Amino acid sequence: MRPLSICGKRVFVAVSLVLCTNYVNAQQLPERWQQTVQQHPSVQAAQEQAEALIQQGQQLNQPLYNPTLSSRLEREGDINNYAVGLSQTIDWSTGNEARASQSDAMTALAMSVYRQSASEHAETLLSAYVHWFDAKRRYDLAQQQEQFVQQAIKLVSERRKAGDLSAIDEQLTLLALSRQLQQTASAYQQLQSSQAELNALLPGTAANELSLSEGMFQFTPDLTARWQQHPAIKAAYLKWQLKRADIDWKRSLTTANPTVGVEAGESDNENVIGLTFSIPLQLRNNYSNAVQAASREALAEEKRVIALKRQWEASLKSSLNNYRFVKKKWQSWQQNFQARQAESMQLIEQSWLAGDLSTTDYLTAMQQQLDSQFAGIGLQTQYRLAAIEWLYRSGKLSETIELQPLSNQ
Repeated sequence: MRPLSICGKRVFVAVSLVLCTNYVNAQQLPERWQQTVQQHPSVQAAQEQAEALIQQGQQLNQPLYNPTLSSRLEREGDINNYAVGLSQTIDWSTGNEARASQSDAMTALAMSVYRQSASEHAETLLSAYVHWFDAKRRYDLAQQQEQFVQQAIKLVSERRKAGDLSAIDEQLTLLALSRQLQQTASAYQQLQSSQAELNALLPGTAANELSLSEGMFQFTPDLTARWQQHPAIKAAYLKWQLKRADIDWKRSLTTANPTVGVEAGESDNENVIGLTFSIPLQLRNNYSNAVQAASREALAEEKRVIALKRQWEASLKSSLNNYRFVKKKWQSWQQNFQARQAESMQLIEQSWLAGDLSTTDYLTAMQQQLDSQFAGIGLQTQYRLAAIEWLYRSGKLSETIELQPLSNQ
């Protein structure tokens, strides 16, 4: 095979899609992201739920019993007898203390539920964005590779006519195009799928209007007890406290609360005034079963908290190891391949033009270069997803979110 003369044309057209270390217009989790999280219906629903919990907590601080106004009227012959009374049930039990404990736990639970929902949505949104960006870069790279193969086909056809290449070389480039067309179509389908998933999480915001700084993924993670302050852990703990307070409430029902009152009126044309007193006789139902049931429910909730903390700690350690491992692989790819892509591609091209590489070897080498770039995209995506997982599990992602204040804040 004679060396190819291409009359100043370059066969390889910058197929390399540089794996940039920054998103365009990079920024920390900024105001636009904050607004996007807060405007999502699931987060707004959690806010309304939190407001409802606060109202329920405030209701528990209200007095348990209201005064009762009573009246009666009767007629005996020509005489009208009547009376008006006012009574009040007195809470002699610990019911008010139990309700106060429930109120405090419920108010604290409101913020934890709200923040947990926002944190979960932020993780989902960031992950969906990274997946979309990954698909976009793969599609862009596939398109560039397709253009390269089409130009190669044109050049090979010209050189075949000139007698520099054989028919088999032309057929090989056509087969390469066939494979590349399928890869481009597959990349486009993946892009559309990830675009749809991301759009569902973006209320009125276009994906290309968002950006992330590389600094968000670069940190030195460590295992501390701060993860126990994660909103999911706090919410579980507060639900347990609610169950514990419910035991006291059920126990207060075993104490009979008396009702005292005063009554005034007229009977047989004479003014009368009297005092009333009543107290329930808890003979048929002493509420002991309710107390035992509440105790069992509190114990079950405690076990759930213990199980959640163990599972969370294990997942946290796993995400830490995953982040460190994938980060090393990504950095290794950057050091060994990213900086050498342009040089490697140029060397392959020159060898082909000089006749040192057959068309088969040339196309194979270019496919390997393409696979290497896809591998780099995949590694960077895995690295960023691992970082997001760690930020969520450690509670640091939750700390970056500014929420709308609740009514009691």
